[in-house]
Amino acid sequence: MTASAPPPDPAPTDPSNTPWSGPARHLFGSSLAVRLLRVILGCYLVVAVAVTGVQVFTEYRSAHQRLEADIRAMERTFGEGLADALWNFNAGVLRGILRGVAEMPVVTGAELRDEHGGMVERVGGQVGGEEGAKRWPALFDRPFERRFDLVYTDENRRPHRVGHWIVRSNDGIALDQVKETLIVILINSLLKTLALLAIFSVVVYRMVGRPLAEIGAFVTGLDARSLGARPLRLRARGHHELHLLAGVFNAMAAKLRRAFDDNAALLHDLQEANATLQARVEERTRDLERLAVTDPLTGLSNRRALDEALADAVREEGAGLSLILADIDHFKAINDRHGHAVGDAVLVALAGALGDAARPGDRLGRWGGEEFVILCPSTDLAAAQALAESMRLRVSETEIAGVGRRTCSFGVAARAAGESVDGLLVRADAALYAAKHAGRDRVETAGPSPALDRRSAA
Repeated sequence: MTASAPPPDPAPTDPSNTPWSGPARHLFGSSLAVRLLRVILGCYLVVAVAVTGVQVFTEYRSAHQRLEADIRAMERTFGEGLADALWNFNAGVLRGILRGVAEMPVVTGAELRDEHGGMVERVGGQVGGEEGAKRWPALFDRPFERRFDLVYTDENRRPHRVGHWIVRSNDGIALDQVKETLIVILINSLLKTLALLAIFSVVVYRMVGRPLAEIGAFVTGLDARSLGARPLRLRARGHHELHLLAGVFNAMAAKLRRAFDDNAALLHDLQEANATLQARVEERTRDLERLAVTDPLTGLSNRRALDEALADAVREEGAGLSLILADIDHFKAINDRHGHAVGDAVLVALAGALGDAARPGDRLGRWGGEEFVILCPSTDLAAAQALAESMRLRVSETEIAGVGRRTCSFGVAARAAGESVDGLLVRADAALYAAKHAGRDRVETAGPSPALDRRSAA
């Protein structure tokens, strides 16, 4: 019978005044005590079923191990006789031994084969035959077989493999051997379950059922308007934990009444704080994403961003792509003579000059140290060379406080069909170093087969 929630009562009710009174009412009724009883019994049944299942499986495993041991013992008992009879081609002895094996309670069949696998003798059934008819569930009633080699030892103590024999059995035999024990275990579990059901019904009804019914009626009648208006009074005798629970309910109702208004104000504050925090998190996320791809000194794209942009551009089939590498001439001398602060100022000033000369759509970034990369999509070698020359002039005309005018060397390469990112970078780098060795402050373009050795320049 499915339990349903009782309707709210205006006042606590006494379960003893209803037509369904006593343990029977709490066993089949719909009170809170019934739910408690069902939970207790449900937990017990789960444990009982699990324990009983473990006992049944343990008994079955023990019987199966005994069955396996009995079958393995047959090798020592009959193996030598079968090997001797097979060696001497004594068909009568072979047949007699195999029949003796098949008549054993743990055996459903046996067969003998020579060293070439040919059938010599068979008695009983085969695996999956009539002797495997299901008497038990498939988990416990499974046919199986064990194979034993036959080795004959002659008078000179030399072994001769003469064949093998197979013993067939069924797990259901093991279960037959312990079925009486399993029946006792199941009956014992059932009797304990019935006894505990009766005991729990009486105890829950007398000690918990009636007080819980009053508490349930009180809790059911609570709402925001009646909260704290009527205290809970248990009519049960004595003073135990349920009376303390009633006092806690009364105190809780009073506190909740006072807390409702405070909670509304706190919720409003929390919503405002959450909105502010979310806005700050989004702003910080945008800053971190920008910093991850930006050089902190010049504000240009960093190497990570340039690597991704270069890889994306190379993947675009049919789109022309040129690459310009720019390197500040004699930058180490600036740092050594004027200090790194001035060196940083030079980097910032020349990055601005390169950016002023770049075209819309070009991607300018700091490659590292004093090197810059200009990624020129849809640009052939001649156009990229002209752009690099305009950048060279713009840099050479830029006046920098403390160091005057500086120059840059440029290497230009246009991507060949099917060329990889690394190949394009190597050729542009080779052109840059050619510009360095040719006197600096100049633009060099990469040929189709540039030298890959990188040589240092002062």
